[in-house]
Amino acid sequence: MYKGDTHVHSCFSMDSNEELEKIFERAIELGFDEITITDHMDCEEREEDDYFIFNIEDYLKTLNAYKQKYKGKLKIKIGMELGIQPHTHKRFEEILKSDCYDFLIGSSHAVDGLDSSLSALYKRFKNKDELHRRYFEIILENIEKYDGINTYGHLDYIRRYGGAYFPDHKKVDLELHKDLIDKILKKLIEKKIGLEVNTSGIRYGVGDFHPCREIIARYKELGGEIITIGSDAHKASDIGKNFDSVRELLKSLGFKYFCVFTNKKPEFHEL
Repeated sequence: MYKGDTHVHSCFSMDSNEELEKIFERAIELGFDEITITDHMDCEEREEDDYFIFNIEDYLKTLNAYKQKYKGKLKIKIGMELGIQPHTHKRFEEILKSDCYDFLIGSSHAVDGLDSSLSALYKRFKNKDELHRRYFEIILENIEKYDGINTYGHLDYIRRYGGAYFPDHKKVDLELHKDLIDKILKKLIEKKIGLEVNTSGIRYGVGDFHPCREIIARYKELGGEIITIGSDAHKASDIGKNFDSVRELLKSLGFKYFCVFTNKKPEFHEL
């Protein structure tokens, strides 16, 4: 069985201190065939407002050197997690068009310019349903606007925060937002953008994967086939966490394959 983790952070991400060698050695220890480093790049319209950035030249140089060092032991893929917003599209154009990457994740970490962990965001909304609606509206706009991303990361990430303001924030009213979620999934399928199953929801106490299994099932019902599996690990010990459970869930829903990417092209492997 092929093993690959397509969402891993290292010390290049502002919210991780993990050394790359520890990541690669842990992946080898776990019997992984490949690992994709996808460090955070979250931009705003103005460079002075950026908060999740790193030196791209140094990043590419370092990862390419490790690819050679671990050749024959572990496939190392170069990726990036882009924290995209409709108004930041121009800031990401160079990355989206570059041939330096194997895999680009598009993720929504903010709503109307406010990070999902900020109290100022939650004070703008009367209840969690209004917030969730706005979050999904932005995701749809992102998918329509951005070309070049390979998968959409943790689609219902908004569930992770907001408990201090909306006690039931972890539960998305899927019936209320069904029309919008369907539009998102159909647009992903139309543009051949994958859906990530992100296992970090279990670690963060959300109670399910990101997105929840109902959304994954609906993606399958609508004809979706490109599934990527990522731990969203920020430390080596979390690589591959809960992957066996993901595989069983996907198989139970009728999926036969999951995807990894090379040079931004999907490669299908049996679950």
